Amino acid sequence: MKSPLQTRAELASAMQAALVEKFQREIPPVEVLPSRNLSFGDLACNSAMPLAGNLKRNPREIAKVMAEAISNKFPQLETVSVDGPGFLNITLSGEYLAEFTAAAASEGISQFIPADGKGKTALVEFVSSNPTGPLTVGHCRQAVLGDAISRLLEAAGWTVQREYYFNDAGRQMDKLAESLAARYRNLLGGSMEIPEGGYQGEYIKSWAEDLRKDKGDQLKWPEQKDLFRDYAGNRAFVLISDDLKLLGITFDRYFAESELIPDAVDAAIGLLEDKELVYKDSDDQRKLWLKLSEMGRPDDRVIRREDGTYTYRMPDIAYHLDKFQRKYDLMVDIFGSDHIDTCKDVETVLGVLLGKDRVSSSLRIILHQFVTLVRGGEKVKMSTRAGNFVTLRDLVNEVGSADVVRYLFLTRRAEAHMDFDLEVAAAENDENPVFYVQYAFARIAGILRKTTEMESQIVSDPARLLSLLTGERERDLMRLLETIPLRVSAAATALEPHRIPDLLAEVARAFHGFYQHHRVIDPENDQLTAARLTLCMAVRSTLNDMLTILGVRAPEKM
Repeated sequence: MKSPLQTRAELASAMQAALVEKFQREIPPVEVLPSRNLSFGDLACNSAMPLAGNLKRNPREIAKVMAEAISNKFPQLETVSVDGPGFLNITLSGEYLAEFTAAAASEGISQFIPADGKGKTALVEFVSSNPTGPLTVGHCRQAVLGDAISRLLEAAGWTVQREYYFNDAGRQMDKLAESLAARYRNLLGGSMEIPEGGYQGEYIKSWAEDLRKDKGDQLKWPEQKDLFRDYAGNRAFVLISDDLKLLGITFDRYFAESELIPDAVDAAIGLLEDKELVYKDSDDQRKLWLKLSEMGRPDDRVIRREDGTYTYRMPDIAYHLDKFQRKYDLMVDIFGSDHIDTCKDVETVLGVLLGKDRVSSSLRIILHQFVTLVRGGEKVKMSTRAGNFVTLRDLVNEVGSADVVRYLFLTRRAEAHMDFDLEVAAAENDENPVFYVQYAFARIAGILRKTTEMESQIVSDPARLLSLLTGERERDLMRLLETIPLRVSAAATALEPHRIPDLLAEVARAFHGFYQHHRVIDPENDQLTAARLTLCMAVRSTLNDMLTILGVRAPEKM
């Protein structure tokens, strides 16, 4: 059958061709869009209005040419009308909706999502937290967001690699090592303060105890600084990996910052020196500044300190140069909103080194806002270094379900601040968005378990059966399902997975409305029963495919 994309594309092409033939001039592409007012039809075309000035014709005249081009010529259409000053309103035929619904019932909607990314590769970098301890709630939001974007791109045909940039070479790792050494020495009865800006969480004490059991009581600080640093980094890596597995998230590659130092970073500095974009500090020749102000940014920044170590921006620039060398068609960076200045600086430098068009066409940066946990109407305070914070693991354990955590974090757009209400997350009622959607799926599964004897009748000719469904809520539900593949495609193009929970809620709401107004099982009408069961199967497949994009289960029972 014709997919929703093919249907709209063929209508637009036919109307554009008719206008070219009628007016003998080049015509820009015609747009066929979802109707904003469903009482007028399923689809709409407003192209006649903007064309009127160029063609010097009344928009209704233009719209009539377009209407004649498609009226009675496409089996997917029932009616075509010209309304108002020149709006074209289109109603899809019951036969077309029945055929689409039958296909969705048997094979799901994934087959109808436009494969815009087919043959293309994407790299999605997310989480990329310093390996200094367990992941927090903020990291949790980013982890869920990154994985959902990856899944959304995969649904649109992209080949996706997930990458975690492991910041294992910065000053925070030195502070982590010193924090571990302090806890280790305290266990031995010695006195050593945790450094300013160090880490005080209980997990550091636990690591110190394990280190003592493993290496004994003779370790020295700072003589064995590298040992403390490596031990802490390895423990953090395992901790972070295990936390992510709670959410069902894995990475194709963990890219270590240390892989870039010194060779890749020095090579990147060489490129900047060739373009005269760096200068040495007047007081200390080892200190190096980046001329960001000459590139349109507010301030110059230090990229190499007096001691020869690098600030965050320099390894980030080298890392992105490495990404571009790997020749992905799309690169997506996901960061917290506190990275906004760093992101703009790095993007600006890349534009100078590689060309603005190349960077803007393939690099997408998504900045997400922070999360506030709310319990009993009160905010839960968090401070990572002070050790007073809620970890990803704490959150999943308290809510009791990774599904709920994943789903709720995706109900808000990335750029919006989020209050995560722990009481709503734990509720098993309609106040909980994921419960509402999963309950719709489970309800359908329950209905179908009771009617397995009708399966052969459903499979025999589902499209014919569905043509029996003429009720308003039945048609509205089929019409809604037909729009989902293109709306999923739009979400993938925009890299906005929050649209999927919106679609899921819309489908679940429409199904519940249908279920309340129609008897799915009619003992006196087997064909009508079979038709409504087929519609239920289509809804089940649609919910399942979208929940899969979010990485959330579709439970058979609740």
